[in-house]
Amino acid sequence: MKILTPDTTISEGPDRMMVEHHLSIVRLVLPKGFTIKRHRSMMTVTVVAIKGKIQFHTDDDVTTLVPGKAVVMQPGEFHWLEAPDEAGQVMVVHGVLAQ
Repeated sequence: MKILTPDTTISEGPDRMMVEHHLSIVRLVLPKGFTIKRHRSMMTVTVVAIKGKIQFHTDDDVTTLVPGKAVVMQPGEFHWLEAPDEAGQVMVVHGVLAQ
């Protein structure tokens, strides 16, 4: 078992809590007005809101993430995040799912 603890000194951007070959867990801190540019991952991505309100975009849709709400994306799907109205935080899990 691994216990992961956030780095509370991070006030903007990624807090890489665990990074391994086929799995990473990142707490992402977005201050109000902050945008993470359009990108994609070659792994399955799960994004879970843990604080505030985040706008989550894909090329076809936008959804508001609030604490407890999550999105799951397939490998290669383009996406970006922004915090236009208030600061927020999400947990991002990149992984290779078992077959």
